[in-house]
Amino acid sequence: MSRPPYLPPIQPYHPTTFLERGVVVPFTTPLLGGTRARPAEKRNLELVVPNPSGGRGVYIMPWTSIGAVCRPTLHDKLLNSRVATVSSVTPSTIRRVAREIAAEGLAGEAAMEAAQVAEDTDKGDRLTTNYLLLMNLIDLVNAGSSARPSTRGPDPAELEKRARQTIAQIAPTLGQSTHWVATALETIADIMAQVGLGAGPATGRVPRLISLLHRARTDIAGWSRTQREDDQASYARMVCLVADHTLTMAETTLAKAQALTTDMMGLLRTWSTDSVSIVRLVERPEWLLDGWEQICLIWNYAQDDAARRAALVEIVGLVPVLPREASEWCEPTAKDREPVRFHRLVNLNEDWRTGATVFDLIARNEHIRSLAC
Repeated sequence: MSRPPYLPPIQPYHPTTFLERGVVVPFTTPLLGGTRARPAEKRNLELVVPNPSGGRGVYIMPWTSIGAVCRPTLHDKLLNSRVATVSSVTPSTIRRVAREIAAEGLAGEAAMEAAQVAEDTDKGDRLTTNYLLLMNLIDLVNAGSSARPSTRGPDPAELEKRARQTIAQIAPTLGQSTHWVATALETIADIMAQVGLGAGPATGRVPRLISLLHRARTDIAGWSRTQREDDQASYARMVCLVADHTLTMAETTLAKAQALTTDMMGLLRTWSTDSVSIVRLVERPEWLLDGWEQICLIWNYAQDDAARRAALVEIVGLVPVLPREASEWCEPTAKDREPVRFHRLVNLNEDWRTGATVFDLIARNEHIRSLAC
């Protein structure tokens, strides 16, 4: 008789860096909620799985051992295998892989359609960002010579002509070719599209996610004031406290990233010598917010008091731990949250956190995938 697979021992968990914390993988299997992927020592990936009992600690296991925790859905099996092939683990790369899986219909038709809509939205963000970068550059070179074009954009032919003239004018100053400058602007636009440029209506995924978290945090705080149970109030306070610290740091790092474009010549000079530092600076707010979209959507999905009480218990186990690296990005803020432990008997095929059946939660998680895509 073969020996059953054994789970690795539970480990204390307070990561030093965001890369050590890993990136949330949007699995649909309930027991894999909050699971993160991170690089392993031998060039593979490993999974960081929250303690299923709700206590402190996590399971660290190779990505190939996902079956030791539960029986994953077909969506999760394929997502897990695709994630293992990524060259770097970042929120953007994991989101891209998850969207590709959703586009294949493995999380339902709604998620498949939403994946296409999200792709179109990202394309619009890139076009808007590219346009605004060009306008910043044109304004810099032709300061005071003409009014800034409308955000709707001037005649495309006229914009292209002005852009070519501007690039040709600044390229010698940078010691680069016009082709290099044009390519650099397009690449920077792709990177900055996630954070936007802070002009006009919010563009970029990060500003939209910050708004989503603000609304969910306000809603949780308001709902908790109507509850009489002390445990519900304490859970809500903990979630709101960490959300507040996260929002403060995310908004600070977002402002620093957007400020890069106020000096376009300086940005291009830095890009020519140290593009990695710019990429890392722009990625910071997304690392800080990683995992919060799922929390917001779980909360928004719950409509009545009973569903919200269950959602809050689930959310407490999903609140991201802030790595020590966060204090290097911003002023030190949050302390490590106190462990939250839950003990209760559950029935077969019932999730201990929510009381819902596993099958209902899978359906809910697939619906959330359609919203998150």
